Amino acid sequence: MAVCLYGSFASYWTAKTRCYLLKKSIPFVERLPGHPRFREHVRANTLNHRIPQLEMADGTAIQDSVAIMDALEAQYPEPAVYPPGIKQELVARLFEVLLHGLLGRPAWHYRWNFMEENYGFVGREFGRSFKPQGSNEELDHFGRVIADRMEGKRAGLGATDEVLPVFESFYLETLDLLEAHFIDTPYLFGGRPSVADFDLMGPLFGHLARDPEPARIMKLRAPRVFRWTEAMNTPDIQSPEFADFPTEFAADDAFPGKTLDLFKLSLEAAGDPLPRTAEIYNEWVLGKVDEPEGTMVSKEMDEASLGSFTSTVRGVDMRSGANLYNLWVHQRTLNWFDALPAESQQVCRDFLVELGGEALVDIKLNRPLIRDHSHIALGKTGGADSDHE
Repeated sequence: MAVCLYGSFASYWTAKTRCYLLKKSIPFVERLPGHPRFREHVRANTLNHRIPQLEMADGTAIQDSVAIMDALEAQYPEPAVYPPGIKQELVARLFEVLLHGLLGRPAWHYRWNFMEENYGFVGREFGRSFKPQGSNEELDHFGRVIADRMEGKRAGLGATDEVLPVFESFYLETLDLLEAHFIDTPYLFGGRPSVADFDLMGPLFGHLARDPEPARIMKLRAPRVFRWTEAMNTPDIQSPEFADFPTEFAADDAFPGKTLDLFKLSLEAAGDPLPRTAEIYNEWVLGKVDEPEGTMVSKEMDEASLGSFTSTVRGVDMRSGANLYNLWVHQRTLNWFDALPAESQQVCRDFLVELGGEALVDIKLNRPLIRDHSHIALGKTGGADSDHE
């Protein structure tokens, strides 16, 4: 029996989950969040309205793209989504947070700061997610609800007039790198899609390849990137442009094309917030030693934050929230790294030292984080990470 994906084509994280299901050849059907089954069963079980959500064949419901992928990987380990080289896998895992740090804010900016160019499309896209056969007036109503909600994120994203050009520069430089990469390499790590390719689809397809203003830029500046987003939405591993390319990850722990350059750009954009967030969390959690496992860090779902801090990026002060969801995602990489043999750890560390990114694996959490019914919560004191999703 196929699993059921509840999401939207306008949704950032649904884009990641959809292409993961397609490229893994996992049978699925897709429904909108306005479907009665979503309201009556799925959302009632996850206690969360956010998409994507997945209903498994047994009726179990899972919210969050990372939690969905981790659950399905246990059932469908092949084909692999992590490349085989130790440095390759390290970068692929770090990309799970860093690519969002690179492109998440540009994706928000190009959608919600270009309302005149985008809103006639984006607003009704969201409206159709809730009432697909609704009138234009009804669709516009739902669109305004979402737009108001997104406007409330402006301060948390640090979206000031001074930093908006930085957001735009990261988008344009990413397009240029990927346009060069996709001349002769179909995916970030060779001939197979990886977890990093799926993560890249969140911003690139969910927002930037579909919303009118950023799509116009992409199609004119980086048409190969736009074509890649189309190919990622098919079940075929080989696109027509790469019909003779071996469907394998690059050999010998190599980084093909512009992948390492994309990683360096991601470190510049997003390398600072994770260690800073870990410092804030570690200090905060010292006062929570008596709190039991499962204690919610915040009532906010998936966006639990412990204040904010300022980083300087390209000479501009940028405000960021101490986002514990991102720290939970990164914790999975820390657990993977800590389980490596000492020799492999040293290879990874030496590699990151050359790039100035060693702080990402030096993070030690005073107490692990878990997700419990879509909430970021405290794990066992002194225990290993677990996930109650």
